[in-house]
Amino acid sequence: AGAGDDEHRGEKKIKISARVSSGRIGFRTRSEVEILDDGFKWRKYGKKAVKNSPNPRNYYRCSAEGCGVKKRVERDRDDPRYVVTTYDGVHNHATPGAAAQYYCYSPPRSSPPAAYSAAGLLQF
Repeated sequence: AGAGDDEHRGEKKIKISARVSSGRIGFRTRSEVEILDDGFKWRKYGKKAVKNSPNPRNYYRCSAEGCGVKKRVERDRDDPRYVVTTYDGVHNHATPGAAAQYYCYSPPRSSPPAAYSAAGLLQF
């Protein structure tokens, strides 16, 4: 711990740490398709009607054995051209075909196809 660490202690740091440790992250992406390829394999385990939204929410679990990551996918209730994808957890394995690294989710490094142009990162 460095000398400057005292400046950053307090409630705000605790909230940020809680967000990071929970592994929850969300993306709002303009797309005509709901299932965006993020490099992981998923299996659908549920679908639910969402209050105040004409679009259902779909629930997925990571298919890797022993991995507890889940994701929710739904159309934005205010602008259905966008898909909102929320990931809960941190993968305990590499993406299929990747080097032995551990990921939560990494957006593509190159520009995504026009159908998948990213609109922004959701804050929790």
